[in-house]
Amino acid sequence: MIVSVSTLVGLGILLIALVGLAIEIWAIVDAASRPASAFSAAGSSKNVWIILIAVFSLVTGIIGFVLAIVYLASIRPKVIAAAG
Repeated sequence: MIVSVSTLVGLGILLIALVGLAIEIWAIVDAASRPASAFSAAGSSKNVWIILIAVFSLVTGIIGFVLAIVYLASIRPKVIAAAG
């Protein structure tokens, strides 16, 4: 069976979108599971990060994805250190 190039491209785009969505959900769930006091100690706000990631994921997926990456790579380690 021969699969067309457009089908493969479509599946690739779908895979990328699903991975991006999974990362955004991971960031929101992780932020929600951390104590607000740890965010305060790290100089950030739990509610702001959750709202930013959620809203921008719904409005413009790419900005939500970038915010999720920023949270996971930069803010999350600070929050974990502050909580520990």
